[in-house]
Amino acid sequence: MKKKVPENSRGSETALEILDSLLKDSGQKKINENQIVVILDALASADDADLVARFPAVLAICARRGLSLNSSALFSRYWETSPKRQNLEKLLLASAMIFKFQRLKPPGNLDQIAASLKPKYGDLLSAGEFQLSSGMIISMQDLENSLISYLSGHLQSQVNQGQIAPLRSETLDVYLDRLFSPKQKELVFKKRDGITFTKTEREYYSRIVRKKLEAIASQEVGRIAKNLMRKTGKSQI
Repeated sequence: MKKKVPENSRGSETALEILDSLLKDSGQKKINENQIVVILDALASADDADLVARFPAVLAICARRGLSLNSSALFSRYWETSPKRQNLEKLLLASAMIFKFQRLKPPGNLDQIAASLKPKYGDLLSAGEFQLSSGMIISMQDLENSLISYLSGHLQSQVNQGQIAPLRSETLDVYLDRLFSPKQKELVFKKRDGITFTKTEREYYSRIVRKKLEAIASQEVGRIAKNLMRKTGKSQI
């Protein structure tokens, strides 16, 4: 006997199918506010942590498409004390913190929504992880990694399709700021873009910047970094 699939389960599957198509899309697929609400709602209620971690990526899609979040549409279907509403609130607050930390442009109204939620949840997220109504523990680092993975993949897709030249992305700038001084970062981009150095710049690049790049490009350093990131995936950020 075939087991009947609940309506809300089918709705979640449809929402996730839409999300998958958006994450793979170059930006031409149309999406409206109602679809965003359905997708965010489905992710907040998902029983798979990897799916929940895609929540900030959906907000990045909103920001890229110029879509603002409608708090009324997001919350009006639930009572104030509804566990599903609290899941949404926690994920929105966590996502706003990650956008701010990564210095990324958030979708419209996200900062305002987060500001209204902060008094309610206080330092809930200060431990680097939080619990949803299902008991699932969500790591801030996993949410951040998922967002960065989406942004990197989207940028590379645009480059591959010839939509943009391989210029600076917001994520790349953030990472380079953590590794290089402003002057060193400028030389990295000049070298990449084939711009001729002055004699002083060439000497400085060879003496300082090149050595840093060699260390970053080391396969051994890359393996260690990836292993440590996996081990500290649920630690504080």
